[in-house]
Amino acid sequence: MNSFRHSKIVCTIGPASCSPRIIKKLLEAGMDVARLNFSHGTHEEHAKCISLLRGAAATMKKTFAIIADLQGPKIRTGVLAGGGPVLLRTGQEFTITTAKVLGDSTRVSTVFEPLPREVKAGDRILLSDGLIELKVRAVRKPEVICEVVNGGALGENKGINLPGVKLRVPALTPKDKADLRFALSHGADYIAVSFVRRPEDVLLAKRLIRRAKKDTPVIAKLEKPEAIENLEAILRVADGVMVARGDLGVEMSPERVPVVQKEIIYRARAFRRPVITATQMLESMTENPRPTRAEASDVANAIFDGSDAVMLSAETASGKYPVESVSMMARIIEAAEASIQEFSQPLPHETLKVAETVAELVCHASRELHMRLIVVFTHSGFTARLISRYRPKVPIVALTPEVETLRKMALVWGVLPLETKDQQRIDTLAATTEKKLLRERLVRKGDVIGIVAGTPMGVRGSTNFMKFHVIGGT
Repeated sequence: MNSFRHSKIVCTIGPASCSPRIIKKLLEAGMDVARLNFSHGTHEEHAKCISLLRGAAATMKKTFAIIADLQGPKIRTGVLAGGGPVLLRTGQEFTITTAKVLGDSTRVSTVFEPLPREVKAGDRILLSDGLIELKVRAVRKPEVICEVVNGGALGENKGINLPGVKLRVPALTPKDKADLRFALSHGADYIAVSFVRRPEDVLLAKRLIRRAKKDTPVIAKLEKPEAIENLEAILRVADGVMVARGDLGVEMSPERVPVVQKEIIYRARAFRRPVITATQMLESMTENPRPTRAEASDVANAIFDGSDAVMLSAETASGKYPVESVSMMARIIEAAEASIQEFSQPLPHETLKVAETVAELVCHASRELHMRLIVVFTHSGFTARLISRYRPKVPIVALTPEVETLRKMALVWGVLPLETKDQQRIDTLAATTEKKLLRERLVRKGDVIGIVAGTPMGVRGSTNFMKFHVIGGT
């Protein structure tokens, strides 16, 4: 087996990458998960991308997952009279209004109608990813009158952030609900919910998913300080989390973001939740063929922190070098993982049960016996995720008859998902496994492997079996 990359790569698909040729190259370069950003594009455009992605997977016999990333209650400025940008000068008065007006250097509109009742005098308002800072002087509906604290050029449709303001708005907008229905009907493997602030935001999405008769996992995007305050409660209900450092870095001081990133990853692993670290990882590669040294260090540190996956956004969606960005990220990950002598082990947040004890033991044995890999038979992927949590140095081969599970496992650290027939007999498991692995050229004669399954076979949630097997042995 060639060198194996444990940490996964998420690529955002957009105008620069939604073509058969580029998708094929992204898969060859190392894409494990494709992200569709519903802040941009139409349903027709996303349907085309999904079709191209699934077609490439079938042609190339590659397994990967698709994340549908909902926009959430994103607050943006409106259009400008001349198409923008306009210059806001420090000290001047500037008004944000919910009335429909063409903006200029003195005022701008927003479609976020609750704004006048959500802010009060003294609150800070940040525009354009925090580059422009305003201070609220007065509120006279439908206007919020501000003073420009830090000026700059303001373009159209720029983000509005309200640090310190706990918004009383639903987690899912009508657009999000329509996008969710579309994503579920087109077979998305994960749903990412933006601007999660509390566990109820995740539970709302899950209710809508159940109503559609699906059980698609939900990833909570952590972009607000309020989410960090409620982190443990969110981790209990979410199926995974994303460290969305863009908006998080706007709403809290930049020096806090690396510390918060480490805290999220550490606590998520205790809850067995996969973590995606995202935003501006190789940002300069949207324009340049090579990253900065700081960006390379950023990716490596996300791996050292214990991220399950790292994500590319504009780099692959709209950048000039989408394929090169994936290749570079894969090389940085491989170099970082090669330097790790022993992956850190999480502290359990609850008493170990049988399945988790088996997972911990097989990981320990993989080190002591110098195993080639660990094989797990799974229907839902639960046991594979348990083993992944203990970060074995060897690959975790997840064998499953479930196509949906196969794709979901593409996001999980260290897991190589492979399709297999449903197994019914424990006594022939080793022989069946050996044939499969030899056929896939994953092992050679004399290799030691660990096998994890449940008895009785075929019953979900019954992981209680572990066996060590020598390839070619008796």
